[in-house]
Amino acid sequence: MPKVRASSMRVNASALAAAGQYTKVRLKTRQDCELAVSFYPRFRYNALGGGGWGTVTDLGDGKLHLSFDTSVLVIPDMSYRTATLMGLLPIPPPLNIAIRPVSLEGVLDTRSGEVNLNFESDFYFTASSLYTPPGLKIRTVLTTESTRGAAGLSATGRRLVGGSGVLVGTATVERVGDAFMDTFLQLPNDALAVMSCDFLFE
Repeated sequence: MPKVRASSMRVNASALAAAGQYTKVRLKTRQDCELAVSFYPRFRYNALGGGGWGTVTDLGDGKLHLSFDTSVLVIPDMSYRTATLMGLLPIPPPLNIAIRPVSLEGVLDTRSGEVNLNFESDFYFTASSLYTPPGLKIRTVLTTESTRGAAGLSATGRRLVGGSGVLVGTATVERVGDAFMDTFLQLPNDALAVMSCDFLFE
């Protein structure tokens, strides 16, 4: 079966007719992403090169279930190489935030371009080997619609057009039992993700 590039998948009648032909999907993250935790300003985050493969199941009525293999799903670490505060100041080394996906699955409506993906991951903050607190458990729905956290962090995504869109999600981050981390982030508190991405089907 020939590969279908994201740029050739339109959310219209032809895409609806072709939806049942797809068996695989590739997710590719782009450079114009954002992350925020607690009351701190948003980090601009270059996630270019991230992504992975998943399977596609036709649910009928133009809806596809997407399930990604998290053993090969890569989300680049946040570090001075990939993230800046307000687009100006890079994260100071040796601070690093590793994002380890646990699960990513949900539904794409090819008629409207709406996407809703259940996302679970662990975020690990480290400062070299000097400080390694427990990971933050993140559970959210990444959506092309709007999201708002309990503490007020919010964003609006963008539905897929030509296979490209913006997914957003908020989550409540609970305390991790580390006094410094719990105080520094004032946990429990909100986390927000803004993920620009492309979906390629085959």
